[in-house]
Amino acid sequence: MKLLYVSTLDHIVRVMLPHLAGAREAGYETHVACQSTRFKEEVAAHADGLHHIPIQRNPLDPRNLVALFALIKIIRKLRPDIVHCHNPSGGFIGRLAATVARTGAKRVYTAHGFHFHPLGGKLSNALYRFIEGFAGRFLSDAVLTINQWDFEEAKKLMPPERVHFTHGVGVSTDEFDPATVTPEERQAIRDEFGVPEDGLLISCIGELIPRKNYEHFLAVVNYINGISGRKNICFVIVGDGTFKSHLLVMAQRWGCGKEVFFAGFRRDTKVILAATDIFVFPSLQEGLPCAVQEALCMEIPVVAQPIRGCVDMLLGLPYRSLDHNMRDPTLELVKRTHDERKALGRVGRQRMIEHYSRPVCVAEWLAIYEKLSPNLPSLSRYREGGAGGGRENQP
Repeated sequence: MKLLYVSTLDHIVRVMLPHLAGAREAGYETHVACQSTRFKEEVAAHADGLHHIPIQRNPLDPRNLVALFALIKIIRKLRPDIVHCHNPSGGFIGRLAATVARTGAKRVYTAHGFHFHPLGGKLSNALYRFIEGFAGRFLSDAVLTINQWDFEEAKKLMPPERVHFTHGVGVSTDEFDPATVTPEERQAIRDEFGVPEDGLLISCIGELIPRKNYEHFLAVVNYINGISGRKNICFVIVGDGTFKSHLLVMAQRWGCGKEVFFAGFRRDTKVILAATDIFVFPSLQEGLPCAVQEALCMEIPVVAQPIRGCVDMLLGLPYRSLDHNMRDPTLELVKRTHDERKALGRVGRQRMIEHYSRPVCVAEWLAIYEKLSPNLPSLSRYREGGAGGGRENQP
């Protein structure tokens, strides 16, 4: 009863450690094959075996051929029941290795957001569709999608019975709980960012790269400052990346450099969210964004682009949260009272608990394992282990 996780880097596997823990509680012997970096020890603590392979994100990197043969050797030695692969390079190489090894392992792939998407280029979309379709038809026993758009597209590219809808990796609703942050901690953050006593904090969190669309956030800042007439609103961008210098120049050019605080990379994002009044997420390409999940868990109303993943989480919540033009929805929330915004946020948290909490998501993946191989550890063993419960979900 062995499970082998395959991914590119250990920091990607790190996000999925609750699934490894859940699999161990259900009775699996768990192994991880990836490129080891600074998170090596943390991943190793959640697995029975950690296997370093020189897998690279760039699919054309020649080292991936070395990784492929190393992975075939690992699979033939371990003879896992399930080979669960993640990310484009890890997903393709892992499934190809499991196929070539011919040990009978079930080949599972989680698409954390297909690289073809509604806003993608025609050529790149066509290429990624071909690759995903080929791998889904010839190298997979199950393909797990984490949003409705990917689910529908996957069924067009491969046998529909192999495609499963899940709610992703899951978010720790126990960790991201506003009750775990003290009023003093919340106030310290607001003081750090210079939020007046009667002011508002509007934040966004993510890597500073082009697809995150932070120029639109700066446009929101200009609009809110110009229309609302309020002088007590602070705007914070949390994160670092290659686009930071460009955004700093843009902020100065647009005249909002003094209103926007670039906080850089932070490890206290939970506390920052607890101090936030409105969360804005302008990204144009996501699978199922963790930042939005965490904001909703912290009872913060969210304004986001109407893209896959965000639509799944926000559609149906009782406030206008999805709009290509994010200025008016943000202004609408600015005009609400504090109590009204908190009431909206509580509905978002309840949605996270019911559909996106880690116990629910772990149970979904284990249920798929059980369907693939009925002789493998059952979902009931995971539930009995006290890690939470799940349910059969329908998209």
